[in-house]
Amino acid sequence: MDDFWGFSPLFIDSDGCCLPQLIFLTVVYGYILYNSSGLIAEGSELLLLFPSVAGLVGSVVLPILGAVPDGVMVLFSGIGPDAQNQVSVGVGALAGSTVMLLTLPWFLAIMSGKVPVVDGKAMYGKENNDTNKKLAAGAEGVEYQGEVKAAAKIMIATTLLYLVIQIPATMEENITAGMGKDDQIPEQAQRENTYALVGLILCSICFIGYLIICVKAANGDKELEAIIEAIKKKEISVKAALSFVKDKSKRDVLEEKLIDKKAQGQLKKIVRPFFAQFDQDKSGKLDVTEFSLLLNELGEKVSAKEVSAKFADNDKDKSGTLEFSEVVEMLETYLLETDLREPEKFERIVPKYNKDDDDEEEEEMPEDLQELSPKEQLRRVLFRSIWMMGLGTFMVLLFSDPMVDVLSTWGDKTGVPPFYISFILAPLASNASELLSAYTYAAKKSSKSITTALSTLVGAAIMNNTFCLAIFFGLIYVKKLAWQFTAETVAIIAIQWVIGLMTMVLKVQVKFHAILIMACYPGCLLIVWSLENLCGLD
Repeated sequence: MDDFWGFSPLFIDSDGCCLPQLIFLTVVYGYILYNSSGLIAEGSELLLLFPSVAGLVGSVVLPILGAVPDGVMVLFSGIGPDAQNQVSVGVGALAGSTVMLLTLPWFLAIMSGKVPVVDGKAMYGKENNDTNKKLAAGAEGVEYQGEVKAAAKIMIATTLLYLVIQIPATMEENITAGMGKDDQIPEQAQRENTYALVGLILCSICFIGYLIICVKAANGDKELEAIIEAIKKKEISVKAALSFVKDKSKRDVLEEKLIDKKAQGQLKKIVRPFFAQFDQDKSGKLDVTEFSLLLNELGEKVSAKEVSAKFADNDKDKSGTLEFSEVVEMLETYLLETDLREPEKFERIVPKYNKDDDDEEEEEMPEDLQELSPKEQLRRVLFRSIWMMGLGTFMVLLFSDPMVDVLSTWGDKTGVPPFYISFILAPLASNASELLSAYTYAAKKSSKSITTALSTLVGAAIMNNTFCLAIFFGLIYVKKLAWQFTAETVAIIAIQWVIGLMTMVLKVQVKFHAILIMACYPGCLLIVWSLENLCGLD
């Protein structure tokens, strides 16, 4: 391939290399790409030291920069003179990256973050003691929060973007089936061109939409987390919390209508985790005993007689249980009838929890900068972050093109389709940092850390489904290429659906699930091989 940047004299022509030379080039280029990806990741993580942008780093900056190596490899696979053949390297890199991130790091995250599981609940923190370990009788796993399930839904939805080109490609292949290969590919490419443009637009919209979702999540209501934590620690009641939410400017006056639309939404968010805690049979309903425990946990000291009366008043269908909506409605009425005089207490609690979250580790300033003034520290960190991300991105741009050439040459010399080679080798160079990051996060053994680890992996798959796929659609449209990757498309979608559905259905994943997920990595290659060689798909 002619070098895109005009640096071809700097690189050895892989076509003329013998086997030892090809191995050497593969190791060198892979090592450079691995370290370049690491520079990008480390540089972006330094931005966590800036409070104003820290919330956006994990949700926006890291996923985008993490997708750069894959996106660049996809780009360079389709810009040379033999783009129709070499683009299979890009497909392999995209598929390998997506499937590898959802399997190997996921497996490692479960194995490194596993804790005893008792009665379907992971024993984190103080609950993880010797007694519970004996009760667990060998059952170990991880329990993640709702963010992972929400991300899994988005991941499954974005897999449908592949169908924008796959369905028309299948139809066009049937129409042009009688033509010779030299005539079929240009004809098919011409017919698919418009669909590629549509796919490019849709992927771009979904990519921007996902970033907006991430930004909103990163800038979510931190006070709400503080409210729930303070209630759990018996430092505040739901009365004071909701008064604070309602009107921060009127601390000592209960307005006639406390429960407005905003406060209703906040009340539901506050109550939901406590409702789930006491809904022990997971029926979505509370009996009178569970209802009494809920009120007590929310800091509302109510006598048994009052509990029974309130329960009966709100049990409109006389079923002997209250649904979530009925509990929230009861609390709305109860809070309207109660004088609220505690918001000033909550004002003292919120800053403490925003500043010192037990589940969240504070980022440390690099050792060589700790003696400097805070202003100088931030200036140096910003400079270091920019040059690390800049150098890493430049090296990725520089070496992705020759790496694509090397992977294509491996296919030519071994007779193995370039897809399989790039599927295995490319992700090891471009995604190793995400693998190590997921392992490190999960090893902290907390619900929040495993949630962060798995959310990062699902987020990377979403970036591949939008950002990297948009690059592919752009190549197909500009270079007028034919989409001839039916088997690969089926495998990519299938693996994401399997892991996505497992994530949505399960709340706790144990070692058995980790093994099943890990099996999806070789399983993807088996699917592609079977569809190509046994079913005759392209």
